[in-house]
Amino acid sequence: MIQRCKSQIQSLIIVFLQEEDYNHVCKREVREDGNPEICGAGNLKEGEDGTSMKDIYEQVEKNIDNLVANSVDWSACASKEQLQAAREGKLRLQFFDRDVPKEWLNDIKGKKVLCLAGAGGLQAPLLACAGAEVTVIDISNKMLDKDREIAKRENLQIEIVKGNMCDLSMFDDCYFDFIINPPSLMYIPKLSDVFRECYRVLVEGGVFIMMAPNPINYVCDYIDDENGGYYKAVHRMPFCSKDHDDSGWIEYGHTMEAYLGGLIECGFLINGYVECQMDDITELHFMTRAIKN
Repeated sequence: MIQRCKSQIQSLIIVFLQEEDYNHVCKREVREDGNPEICGAGNLKEGEDGTSMKDIYEQVEKNIDNLVANSVDWSACASKEQLQAAREGKLRLQFFDRDVPKEWLNDIKGKKVLCLAGAGGLQAPLLACAGAEVTVIDISNKMLDKDREIAKRENLQIEIVKGNMCDLSMFDDCYFDFIINPPSLMYIPKLSDVFRECYRVLVEGGVFIMMAPNPINYVCDYIDDENGGYYKAVHRMPFCSKDHDDSGWIEYGHTMEAYLGGLIECGFLINGYVECQMDDITELHFMTRAIKN
């Protein structure tokens, strides 16, 4: 079994599947706490290797729910101090040991913001406290429950969506001013499915902030030896964990061409780029800011 990439324990989620015919279903409900909720299921295609996309995404949902149940550190909610700071105009969104640049989030108050695969009680409540009109889409009820809990406790209006980040058809064209996507695209086989939907639902000049693992996360395996071990480049990109690991974990390593070239091909203009190098030399992450032309 290969060493799994650390990006597997980053915030994300992908697709909600419930309807047996898998046609798109969308319904709005109002919860007891007053927050609207959307449930949806998208049209899912068979994977390139013949694997059912339903099976893939159901396994991803199971994997993420298990991590949340085991209280991995990234599932921690925003603290009262962080929420109060956001209310006072000192919004801080963390990107591992760095922050999302403040200038990337200018004039967020009053703007429509989509937290794409961003449940967990962190980004959405902070953005709502900063005065944004927030919608969060995710697959994991365990992650979404954290947003529901904070929204109720702090009296925040957050629209809850359990759905497919590849299918945002429940939203109108040109609806959101910002989309913020924490690390999650490593669970998506085809990035263009997400990028096209993001481009569609953003207003002209809208901002798409995307966080993702650099391909180096997937190229190397760790080799343990008597000298303390070392990393060896053994995998070609693109990468799929199912080709090397029968544990049930599903994750995709994409090339920088697929990330950056994919954004450009969809019509985005990239005007910001940040990297974050973790202590592990193979754990490098990046963040882009892209504008809808």
